[in-house]
Order: sequence, then C-alpha cells, then structure tokens
Amino acid sequence: MKKINKTNYIDYIEAARGCTANQVYPLSIVTGVQTGDIYADDGGNVLFWHYCGFAYISWNADPNFLEQVYREFLVADTERRFFLITDSDFVTNYYKNQQSLQFDKRLEYEHILISEKSSIPDKQFTIERITEDNIGCVRGRIVPTFSWENDKAFLENGFGYIVRKDAEFAAIAFSSAVSPEEVDIGVETAEVCRHHGLASCLASLMCEDIRAQGKTPVWAHAESNEGSQKTAISVGFKPCKVNTVIKKNTC
Repeated sequence: MKKINKTNYIDYIEAARGCTANQVYPLSIVTGVQTGDIYADDGGNVLFWHYCGFAYISWNADPNFLEQVYREFLVADTERRFFLITDSDFVTNYYKNQQSLQFDKRLEYEHILISEKSSIPDKQFTIERITEDNIGCVRGRIVPTFSWENDKAFLENGFGYIVRKDAEFAAIAFSSAVSPEEVDIGVETAEVCRHHGLASCLASLMCEDIRAQGKTPVWAHAESNEGSQKTAISVGFKPCKVNTVIKKNTC
C-alpha cells in the first residue's frame, strides 16, 4: 500500500465511484474540493481517507489490503481519527473478531421529496448565509471545521446557512461534503435553542439550494441519533441503507 500523490488523485475517480457505502466523501477528495488522502496497492485496492476521519474502501478489498488497513490505520496512532465506513459484509466479517475494534451502524438516506420551504416562526431568530463575517461565531461539533480544513476552504467551495439569536450562534446547516453530483448536509443546533424547528428549516433551505445546483442532497447519521433522523424525514429524506462503522475500541 502506498500513499498517492495529490497530483494523481483524479486518476482514482472511478475507484471513488466504486465506494458503494458512500461516494460523496471519496469524490470530494479526488476532485480536489476537500482535503483527504488516498492509498492504493498494485492489486487495484484503494482506500479514501477524508479530512473528517471518514474512510472508504473501493469495491471489496482483498484480505492482504484489509490487513494493512487494520495495522496502519485501525489500531495505529493516526494523525486524525479513522472511521472505516462500509456496506460490505466481506469487509465487516474480516474484522468482526478483532476485540480491538468497535462496530457501530450508520443510516444513509436518499432524498425522495422536495418539501415545502419552511420558515422559523419565532422572530427572535434570524437566518443568514454563512459568510466571512459570521462564520466566526459558529460553535459546536458538526460545523464546517468538522469536514473542511479551514474556514477559507469552506467559504471557497462550500455553502450553508446560520441562525443567530441576538447575534449569538443558534444553529447551522452546511455542505459537509461536496462532489460533482451530491452534497452531504451537516446540521448543528445549540442546545439552548433546540425545539424551535431550526434544524428542519435550515435543512430545507439546503435541499432547495442543492437541487438548484443540479445535485442531490445526501444525509447520514449514527443509528442512535434520533434527532437527526426526525430532521431528515421532515425534509423529504428516506433511509436507504445501513452501513457499518469500524473504528478503534477506546473502552
């Protein structure tokens, strides 16, 4: 397995499309929209490792490649987190007896319904597009810095909306990953501002923008995240598959 030079990333576009668990994150890497690493061997096995830590293997890798991934990424100390996301029973079964690993489920959605544009009934909140002037007030975990290397990269290649209350951050929805065909939506609401319909309103605006660009909205979350599931369904998403997330066991 070798690390691929960034000048050769575009050569791996078909391999990125071969990531059946998810394509938007691998494609965001090969097209240079977002930061990430690509590793490959002479047997056609390819690993995509996004800046946010999400990793995907193209097609069904052979055991030798999976063993290298295990030793070099899944149990090693890495520069950033490493979450291998797969829909392959072969890949999952290869690792399932490793006590050093943890296995979770991740729901993936397809957008099947264009919902009516929603608005925030509470006038104490104001909606703005994310700009250089307001991105500095964003707080939380699922925010642009989750999947973009820095604010500059996001403002150049991403987009989204922010809600503020008295100039303070209340909620955000943004492009967590961007490919030529899809945009993955990230959403975060400040705890004190929940239950005001902010997430659904912003997610609806994002879906409208993404469709206007001729792309498809993408949504995914940990199986246990009921709040994200309710938001997704409210703006026209439907669960389409369950992926497995394989990561280092920290217990």
